[in-house]
Amino acid sequence: METELRKPNVSRYSNAEHIEFSKISNVIFEKNKDLIDAPALLTAYQAKVMQEDHVYKWLRRSEFTEKKAETDRERDKILLEIVALLHVFEKHFNPSLRDNAKHVLNLVGNYRHLTHSGYDAETAGIDSILEKLNSADYIPAVQNLNLGTWLAQLAQLNSQFKNYADDAAQEQIKKPDINTKAARRETDGALRRITLRITSLIDLNSPANYPELVREFNVHVEHYNTLVHEHYGRLHAKTDISQGEIAPVEVQRYTGKPVYVIPSVKVRKETKDGAVTVVELVFSQDFTVGYRNNVAPGTATLIIDGIGKYVGEIVTTFNIVAIEA
Repeated sequence: METELRKPNVSRYSNAEHIEFSKISNVIFEKNKDLIDAPALLTAYQAKVMQEDHVYKWLRRSEFTEKKAETDRERDKILLEIVALLHVFEKHFNPSLRDNAKHVLNLVGNYRHLTHSGYDAETAGIDSILEKLNSADYIPAVQNLNLGTWLAQLAQLNSQFKNYADDAAQEQIKKPDINTKAARRETDGALRRITLRITSLIDLNSPANYPELVREFNVHVEHYNTLVHEHYGRLHAKTDISQGEIAPVEVQRYTGKPVYVIPSVKVRKETKDGAVTVVELVFSQDFTVGYRNNVAPGTATLIIDGIGKYVGEIVTTFNIVAIEA
């Protein structure tokens, strides 16, 4: 017969695990409230669990902030790809395309630091670029360079970003007065006071009076401590990139020298809360690249190897073409 309460490893529980553990603990204590005989302690614990649940739900609802950041990364990417495309056209054999590319680049050059600016400044800057590129002075160049689809996508992302920014601002108004860490700490403090009460009752009376309460709570604690052990093992294991996603590599121009490209690599990875998210890897920190046949026109091979927290290999190809001057 178990006569001692096991200690929950609450500091290592994820936010989701912590709130669920606390809710179930509250049910166990309520079921045994006559044995515990401490209404004030149980009421205080219930209030702290409800407070933590409110904070957790607010954090889950506040996903607009994450969506806003992801949309910002996407519009940065589109903007940089437009600039890269213009630089390619700047060296095109067709004089009309070259002139048009230079014309548009002169405008875009005034916003060269846009992707490193604050959210508000970048949003206003993109609006300004789009307005000018839709003016009579730039429409012929935009049409000749086939930039319409790119600009439509940039406009859509900028509009989407504004919507997410508004939603995030509204969520911020509803922000709880206490943060997650403090809410968890207060819940844990109330839990300790109840478990100390139970331990004192066991010491003062016969342990035989509390076997069901002790057994049920210990099974509950053991279950969540096991979950934590399993999660920590998965989180500290290296992620295999072999099933990752690679953005298609654009056709590269033959220059007579080796062609080097840095691909965009994304992998699916489990977070601390047990959710699965898509992570974009960082070159030289998360992966390295190697090349074969990357000089002459034809098909070059790109080898991506995981490093640091990542392992595995991805092999892909890209084309090198000779463009007549």
